[in-house]
Amino acid sequence: MPILSLFKELESKLNLDFLRNLKLTKASESVAGIDIGSSSIKAVQLKKEKEKAVLETYGELSLSRYGGAALGQAVRLPDEKIVEALSDLKKEAKIAAERANVSIPLKYSFLTTINIPNMSDAEVEKAIPFEIKRYIPVPLSEVIFDWQIVPDIESKEGAAKSKIEVLVVAIYKDFVEKYKNIVKGAGFKEAGFEIEVFSSVKSIIYKQPKPVLIIDLGASKTKMTIVHNGVFKSAYDFDKGFQDLTNVLSRSLNIDFERAELMKKDIGLSIRPEHKEITSLFDPMLGFIFGEANRLSLEYRKKEGFAVSKVYLTGGGALFKGISDFAINKLGVEVEIGNSFTKIEYPAFLETVLRDSGPVFANAVGLALMRV
Repeated sequence: MPILSLFKELESKLNLDFLRNLKLTKASESVAGIDIGSSSIKAVQLKKEKEKAVLETYGELSLSRYGGAALGQAVRLPDEKIVEALSDLKKEAKIAAERANVSIPLKYSFLTTINIPNMSDAEVEKAIPFEIKRYIPVPLSEVIFDWQIVPDIESKEGAAKSKIEVLVVAIYKDFVEKYKNIVKGAGFKEAGFEIEVFSSVKSIIYKQPKPVLIIDLGASKTKMTIVHNGVFKSAYDFDKGFQDLTNVLSRSLNIDFERAELMKKDIGLSIRPEHKEITSLFDPMLGFIFGEANRLSLEYRKKEGFAVSKVYLTGGGALFKGISDFAINKLGVEVEIGNSFTKIEYPAFLETVLRDSGPVFANAVGLALMRV
């Protein structure tokens, strides 16, 4: 059964979700977006009112105490502990929605674009299973896969093309079941799924004709996504994150993780002379992260002929003091801290706190927006 759907949204031409084979949520019902990270779980509950998405509640819960780790430290938890943590967050944030949409980590997914001869949709559907065997390194029986023809950014209406670009998406069946059981174990009656990079795109990006790069600066991972004119183009992740900065500080100064984490947040990339020794410890890791971003941007320009015009920073690392200026210096383009709450309605008194929390809840908001 298909897992990829193209649905109408003003800000994007191509949006991907994993709800086609599930019962649709009524417009009047609340929907929760659940982002299960390595250091915390984020949840956002939205409701549709008068064609607008309205914030009902949101919350974040650290996972460290469920794994016996220091506050803020990334952990690997068994499923039953994740269920316990999600149940606690659901209670503390007063989440009442029966449906939860959950992000599937990029590492459990396959995303690739392939070029095939121009043919009808029916012919493409027959050809895809044979084509993707060359790109997916596991038997197709182990994954759920789907595809979508990518709109041609430059083509003129009626112009014939010899090749068409097809986006192919696959997810391990085992991990879909894993997250379905976690969600239902926490008391939700329905579960929907979406690969995490699509969720952040949905919450952060408005319609923009030029390529943009979203960099999700997580605790243990960094994820990068290029979107061009609302069309998903590429995604990349690696096992380096902002917890590595804390670990470097902890080892170098011989202090415990919690103290190092507080010092990292307090000092950031301060330009004060007395902080120079500490901030210099961050340079190698940050240089690597934004070096990878620059490499991805250059590869896209070489392949497609378009330069990335803007960068959005999301995730907890986007709150790191001075990170925008550092990114501008390394990438040479406009950099903006992503605010995922700009597309939804909320009480005015929450303006400041939501703006400050915007990059952290990018995935959760995007997930909640899937059927609101």
